[in-house]
Amino acid sequence: MASQPPGGLTGLHGTAFSAAALRAWHTIAGEEPKIFRDGLALALTGISEAEAIALGERVPAASASTCVLRSRFTEDRLAEARSRLGQYVVLGAGLDSYALRMGEALGGLTVFEVDDPPFQEWKREKIAELGLTVPPQLRFVPCEFETTSIAGALAPCGFDADAPCFISWLGVTQYLTREAIDETLRWAGSRPAGSEIVLTFLESNPQAKQLRSNMAQTGVAVLSDFATDEMTDMLEKAGFSRIEHLRQEAAEARYFAGRTDGLKAPEMQRLVSAVV
Repeated sequence: MASQPPGGLTGLHGTAFSAAALRAWHTIAGEEPKIFRDGLALALTGISEAEAIALGERVPAASASTCVLRSRFTEDRLAEARSRLGQYVVLGAGLDSYALRMGEALGGLTVFEVDDPPFQEWKREKIAELGLTVPPQLRFVPCEFETTSIAGALAPCGFDADAPCFISWLGVTQYLTREAIDETLRWAGSRPAGSEIVLTFLESNPQAKQLRSNMAQTGVAVLSDFATDEMTDMLEKAGFSRIEHLRQEAAEARYFAGRTDGLKAPEMQRLVSAVV
């Protein structure tokens, strides 16, 4: 039975579980209108509704805001892009449930969930334990990130390198070196015209410094943060031409206006979309 993830709720696996648990909390107990609904997050984490609600009440509102906003923005962008592409690559998929939630509605969209083998194996066992139907459009792509290239991992899983794709990379870059981030962005930027990426990055500010300190106490190293123009420059050099940052003011107006539950646009983790 897949009751606990590999290594327990520690390290980066722990951050994936926390993110899913906060999506579950917002879906169950968040104020209407919901920013993002993830009806499978609770089941995938294996926690109870009471535990999810307790977590949502305990953690800073900024953490919940970050988790629901990045998923909502990404899926909004993906919905707009589906008319021009048929592949969706989820880097560091964690407990992402997009393909499972969409099911038959995926239509011609193939979803490639890329993650490290132990965690992915655990997730697949959990999906089977829950009796969830895995749509044929969902491909699980095991990838030893330190030793295997993304291209090398995707190749045997039916990924068409000559066709455009949509890529999401959420909640990951802050745990990587700038060199590793650049390598992945150059792969993404070399995709065919029309391809798009949505990613999060930690903005360089006092809140980021505090996060480094807080995460270090949990054993997770925060390695990278960027000024907005630094990330823009990195994306341009990687091959992207249309780069749009979701700035805090725009996020507040689009997704958080009028809320009274304490959720507001995050100050640290920024979202950016870029098209080849």
